[in-house]
Amino acid sequence: MTPLLSAIFFVSGAAGLVFETLWFRRMGLVLGNGVWASSIVLSAFMLGLAFGNLLAARYGARVRRPLVAYALLEACIAASGVAIVWGAPAASSALAPLLGAWLETPLILNGLRLTIAFTALLVPSIAMGATLPLFVGALFQRDRRFGSVLGWLYGWNTLGAVVGAVSGEAFLIGEVGVRGTALVAGAADLLAGAVALALARGGATNVPGAWTQPGSDPPASSKALALGAAAFGCGFVLLALEVVWFRFLFLFARPDPLVFAVMLGVVLSGLGLGGLLASAWLRRGGSWPTTGLAFAAGCVVVVVYFLFDYAVTPLGNRWLGTRGALALAAFLTLPNALLSGFLFTFVGAAMQRELGGATRATGWLTFSNTTGGAVGSLVAGFALLPGLGIERSFFVLALGYGVVGVILWMATRREQPRRFALHVPWIPAAALAGLLLLFPHGLMRHYLMIPVERSRQSADFLVKTIREGRTETSILLERRVRGEIVDHQLITDGFSMAGTTVSSRRYMKLYAWWPVALASEPKQALLISFGTGSTANALTATQSLERIDIVDISRDVLALADVVYPDPRRHPLRDPRVRVHVEDGRFFLHATERRYDLITGEPPPPKLAGVVNLYTREYFRITYERLAPGGIHTYWLPVHNLTVEDAKAILRAYCEVFSDCSLWVGAGLDWMMVGSRGARFPRSDEHFRSQWEDPVVGAELRDVALELPEQLGASFLADAETLASWTRDASPVTDDFPHRISYRDHDVARDRATFDAWWDAEAAAARFERSAFVRRAWPPELRERTLDYFPIQAILNAISTRTGGRTLPVAQRLEALRTVLSETPLQTLPMWQVGMTREVLRILRRGRGAPRSADAWLATGTEHLVARRYLAAAEAYRRALLARPSDVQALHLQLFTLCMAGRREESLDLARRQGLDRSASADETELWSWLGRTCDAPAPGS
Repeated sequence: MTPLLSAIFFVSGAAGLVFETLWFRRMGLVLGNGVWASSIVLSAFMLGLAFGNLLAARYGARVRRPLVAYALLEACIAASGVAIVWGAPAASSALAPLLGAWLETPLILNGLRLTIAFTALLVPSIAMGATLPLFVGALFQRDRRFGSVLGWLYGWNTLGAVVGAVSGEAFLIGEVGVRGTALVAGAADLLAGAVALALARGGATNVPGAWTQPGSDPPASSKALALGAAAFGCGFVLLALEVVWFRFLFLFARPDPLVFAVMLGVVLSGLGLGGLLASAWLRRGGSWPTTGLAFAAGCVVVVVYFLFDYAVTPLGNRWLGTRGALALAAFLTLPNALLSGFLFTFVGAAMQRELGGATRATGWLTFSNTTGGAVGSLVAGFALLPGLGIERSFFVLALGYGVVGVILWMATRREQPRRFALHVPWIPAAALAGLLLLFPHGLMRHYLMIPVERSRQSADFLVKTIREGRTETSILLERRVRGEIVDHQLITDGFSMAGTTVSSRRYMKLYAWWPVALASEPKQALLISFGTGSTANALTATQSLERIDIVDISRDVLALADVVYPDPRRHPLRDPRVRVHVEDGRFFLHATERRYDLITGEPPPPKLAGVVNLYTREYFRITYERLAPGGIHTYWLPVHNLTVEDAKAILRAYCEVFSDCSLWVGAGLDWMMVGSRGARFPRSDEHFRSQWEDPVVGAELRDVALELPEQLGASFLADAETLASWTRDASPVTDDFPHRISYRDHDVARDRATFDAWWDAEAAAARFERSAFVRRAWPPELRERTLDYFPIQAILNAISTRTGGRTLPVAQRLEALRTVLSETPLQTLPMWQVGMTREVLRILRRGRGAPRSADAWLATGTEHLVARRYLAAAEAYRRALLARPSDVQALHLQLFTLCMAGRREESLDLARRQGLDRSASADETELWSWLGRTCDAPAPGS
């Protein structure tokens, strides 16, 4: 019977964990995924579990046929679990008006969330909470060694949960969808219940007299209360540690759902194995070294944190996937999880000796442990991490294990042999005290530099500030030129999330500039996700807007705007038209009744955990419904983060909602999807150009290489007809099939080649010319002029995706520069081609009085270059080369400008003196050849 009961409980654990992940996913769609909403859902679930534990402790002894009761509980879990998953979309629509009425009153809104979550999860969570006490009671009839029975069943149930955690994300959701996965979990619960029912019918029933009779439960002694406090402490510290562990690990590992499931699986594996090993220990008559284990667990927290560098360094300075996350999670979490499995079992054994009844003891044990876990997870997220940070949280939680050890010593010291009580516990206790005194304070700075080195855009970016908040660890970097801040970069949980470099500002502000150029005076705007505020800045610079709602899930990210924008006049959140909402973007859209002329968003990349909810067809449908008639929607499509299949699935979902969908280049591989709710575009050339004539917006457009209206049209990639053809073999991303955005590694070279093909200038221009959407939206004269700028856009694309184009052969770079200078009036793009920006030029110009360095002469040369003063530029580059003889770029630019000025012989003579005519380098040989072909006549303006 024991193997069958173990198998039943293993299956039950797997189904239960699958259900838990599905419920949290669905409740997030109904109530939001903000820090408060997520915490409320978790609290409601654990409150239900604790209530189930409590009911089992109080009334479980009255159940005469525990396996029959267990079978009924599994049926309840299956039925209610499937109902929650399948009914969530309808519930979301029904509850939206109720919740939306209290969007501006967080206290009432969160109270409603708690009520809804607790009500929805009440039946299955209570049923889950009661299963372990009943099952322990059933097996205790056959095996009177309570501790062994408890550890055995707890271990197999928890190992089943490991299978559920990983299989759901790795296989089930992708193959059969969320609803299909719920049916699989429900079927597993029903199977477990059916086998238990068959065993009950075969005589595996309660033995008369084996249970405490109703009404005869003795009152809990002070020792039992102390053991309950210890169980509470164990749950508190472990769940708090889990929150801190995962925050720490996500600095190094990719925070996608599969990686999260693997890390959770490691913790659960440790708990399960700890339970099984404790069972075997007690079966062989071993004593209960609970006190020493608690102190040892505290020691492990400190030691593992100190030694973590030896685990993470061999994995290299790279973003870790599933395997790397598994290795790090095993090193960091497995030892403590294993000890926690032992502690749970040993404390339970001590509690049963005190309380007598198996079901009652298990119920009180799980009630205390679950309640402690619920409180611990909340304290870690809302107090420890934002108040103390990761490092000091480890210190406090290691000390917490010491407190648990003291409680256990006080509760069990009389049960152990005198030598055990007096000597053995003091060894780990003294070790913990010593380790806490020697705790490696300041080591976190070293660990934080690993994601900084991996993610920062260049070595010039230095750490400005670090904030460990409720939802993420944020690192803000800054880049300075001559002491003045030029750029910022935001890294959250190890991932480069946003920045204010010119290329980043270009695509982020395009989300506002594009619709404003084509729309008729938008009045109401909504921005989902703030980032570093570039899109928000573009919106506040739009004078026609009367109200701007900004929604972001993180209060800490919003607070960093004070660092990025120290000048209140440039601070987008200080604009009187702006309303800030710290809320989940999807929930806000679903709950609000307001309609907007413009909705845009630049959320985190869609592969990160939970972000897929902002890329599904249902999300785009909600967005469409919140647009006013004629309203326009723009949205980020980061194809550098996607496979071809991912991009097709997202575009299919988008175009199924927005029938006039189109696709545009923002900057490099950061693309933009555009759709509308029946927009009628004015097609006025004067209206279209108005942004370029605005003193504020026009200056920013020039700064980010959008100097002419023609360049906006040249960023066109495809309209609805082309996208429909490209995505015809794809299925859309939906709430039911979120894994159509894959989390697995992919063929980067193949995907990149496919995306690069969209940039072919001739093909893109042809699509633009024949597009029915463009003919309907673009002013006719502007449309004709735009065709000449598609080759220029191709040059810009190469710069944006190849680090300034410097991976291209130098001859190709100079030929592209010659094309831009000779065939267009553009100035910013040539600056970018030589590695300069307008901001840097302005800073260097302000420092003209300083001694002229090589960089200063390069800046002067660039100013002359973009003004087409080629001889003056050549002289400045000559001086830069004198100041820094090893500067190859200065040499190439001197050769180029002499060439452009018609000084063919001077250019070739300089090239000979530099040995280019006899160089063994293919790159320099091609440059020599290019100079000979190109320098025959002076360029215009020389």
